[in-house]
Amino acid sequence: MSAIQRVDAISELASKRGDHYAFELDLEVSVYGRNYNGKRVGPYIKLLTFQPGEEIVREGDWGGNCFYVLVDGGADVFINTPAGEKKVSELKEGVQFGEMSVLAGVPRAATCRASQNREAQVLEIQRPALRLLRKMESFSQRLDANYRLNGRKATLQDLAGLTGPSPELFRFLESISQFKVFSKNHVLFRQGEPIRRLFVIRTGWAHLTRVGTSPDERFLGSIHCLGVEGIMRDAEWSETATLLGRTEVMEISLSKLRQSLEFLEPALRMLEKASGTRPDLVAKKELPILQAQQRLIETGLVDGTNLLLMDMELCVRCGNCSLACHQVHGQSRLVRRGIHVAHPSSLARVEDSQSLLSPSVCMHCQDPECLTGCPTGAIQRLTGGQVDIDPKTCIGCGDCATQCPYNAISMVPRKAASPAAGWSGFWSLRSDTLPPAVDQTEDLLAVKCNLCTGTDLNPPGTKVPAFSCEENCPTGALLRVDPHVYFKELRNVENLVSRDHTHGIARRTSHKDKVKRTLHAVGMFLTLTVAVLTVLGIAKYGLEKPLALGWLSLRWITGLVGLIGIAGVMTYPARRRVYRRRRGPLRYWLLVHEYLGVLAAVLLILHGGNRTGGLLTSALMISFDLVIASGLFGIATYLVVPRMLTRIEEQPLLLEDLVARRAELRVEVAHAVASLTPNVRPVFEQKILQPLMSAGYILRQYLRKVSLDDQIAQVSNSLDKYISGDGLAAGAAKEPAEKAVTLRRIEALIYLHRTLKIWLIPHILSTSLMLALMLIHVLQVIFFAVR
Repeated sequence: MSAIQRVDAISELASKRGDHYAFELDLEVSVYGRNYNGKRVGPYIKLLTFQPGEEIVREGDWGGNCFYVLVDGGADVFINTPAGEKKVSELKEGVQFGEMSVLAGVPRAATCRASQNREAQVLEIQRPALRLLRKMESFSQRLDANYRLNGRKATLQDLAGLTGPSPELFRFLESISQFKVFSKNHVLFRQGEPIRRLFVIRTGWAHLTRVGTSPDERFLGSIHCLGVEGIMRDAEWSETATLLGRTEVMEISLSKLRQSLEFLEPALRMLEKASGTRPDLVAKKELPILQAQQRLIETGLVDGTNLLLMDMELCVRCGNCSLACHQVHGQSRLVRRGIHVAHPSSLARVEDSQSLLSPSVCMHCQDPECLTGCPTGAIQRLTGGQVDIDPKTCIGCGDCATQCPYNAISMVPRKAASPAAGWSGFWSLRSDTLPPAVDQTEDLLAVKCNLCTGTDLNPPGTKVPAFSCEENCPTGALLRVDPHVYFKELRNVENLVSRDHTHGIARRTSHKDKVKRTLHAVGMFLTLTVAVLTVLGIAKYGLEKPLALGWLSLRWITGLVGLIGIAGVMTYPARRRVYRRRRGPLRYWLLVHEYLGVLAAVLLILHGGNRTGGLLTSALMISFDLVIASGLFGIATYLVVPRMLTRIEEQPLLLEDLVARRAELRVEVAHAVASLTPNVRPVFEQKILQPLMSAGYILRQYLRKVSLDDQIAQVSNSLDKYISGDGLAAGAAKEPAEKAVTLRRIEALIYLHRTLKIWLIPHILSTSLMLALMLIHVLQVIFFAVR
């Protein structure tokens, strides 16, 4: 209380009106904390003492949870430079620091330590106290002034990173500039207006458009300077700039800059490097890149610090990622619905695009709305950058769930029992069922993805993070990325000057997995090598000739090695049931499973020779052939069907969504056809419905890449031809025709979804039969060998 009264910025919190505190309730929850329905809330302000030289905040750490006010003592501020750590300033009593991380959602810009010769007393003010302190005019004004001052300094430091530091130029630009924050859709300047100010975008995105004889548009992100062409001569804006979200901008007075001949040239050199010069792109390549940039910015995916992406050409729709999340956390925090983007695979060949789905799972936004709106501070950003929810302080109000624009937060019963894992997901032919809706309104808890922090996958001291969804994807379709690194199309939009966006990000920056490629190469080499050597050995020595120990022949060698291969194959199903421990990514186990299976198949086929043997041996070989055939069909399915799905579907959909929509369309088509006039209905059924309902039409969906809109247009043209002269009847028939075409497209997708799992039942049954027969065969061989 004494420390609060000593700090001018927040002393009003402890002011009195007569015998009572003016802000009694706010003071109580801030300093002492309160109980709300049995849950502890607060305190939000703490008095901490740091020993001489002790670190208070560290540069690069995410500090979105609290800021500080120096009450007593001193503190030194350091920044990292190529030459090492450098002291840049000293803090005096009453100065607040660290608020930029709280308000702007950025990592700490500097390291702050208590002075070497004395200890420091510091007030730690947590984020929830902000909404209480903002009621005080003096605090709001000082907070706003400090934010603008620090924002301007941070922007200038970013600019200095392009050309090297110049203290004199830094101070000059600081004296002639202002730091402002604008909201979405604000027009920064318009085409044709005179350039009177330079604009440096620090955070946020701008959409620049140009109309006239050569219309054009582009996007720009952080650390771009606009208006450089007006420094040396009078000029007009050639484009209109519209902001696409909350954007921080530093404005530099052009008239004051021109008045200083000393700093004009060095300022021009520095600002030109941040002017966002565009690369020379061929027009046909530019449009897909522009569309990809626009999609990323408009959906907000660029604002994530840890984004989960699913490559739909690799995804086999097994649901194992969601099941793994459920097994680790008790409630699945991964919903396979979300935002779909087309990512140009290469900026040099933009015709090829990668179909990516960002599912409804927390992407740990740079400035998360859930964290900003949490009334108790239960949502925090940890030092690694991940946003997490503290269940002890969550009161279950649901504000975070309603404010999250990506539906990444769920409200679940605090004491809900976790259902036992059943025969589901990867091994089931049935569609995954959604969990029942939560209908209770009390004693709820907010849950979201926390990057598996605090689980057995990431025990204390873990250097490389592991994520259950990514670890348990059998094909490597899932990948956690930094969008600024993964999406190459953003490199021409944003200047990454010296800021680190990679906290808590996975190691890979592409779905092209090097380890996976290595395993493929090793697997193919071993399979071919062993097969060739075995064939050559059989040709030279035969199967029965003893090679060692008086009995060890090639028949024994091929049988034993094949048996070892099958034992290795069976480790994959065991690994697939492990979710809570690190056992290596499932995608690598699947590759080993496949190659060991092929290797065992080659050896055991050669082991059998050209004789069928008795009934038991023949049955064993037949069952083994079935295992091989169904397994190879499964591999082919995993390679082909996801790519066919991606080519046909315009938006990735779950099987249950497709089935539900099919049922709706069937009813709608039946009603629409029944409503046609008697003279139109027979023509419609014979000329339109009959071709649509044929198997050939479904087959053409797979063989030809035709959009749904084009197919609807083709059917509409057929209607005009078959129902000529009656425009009203043709118009009435277009609605059922459109729905029928959509229905058949959905059915084509459903068949592909079913194909992805239809091979599993014969594969599992034949494998079970083969293992039973093989066990009998091994016992039989051992019995006769001993006898």
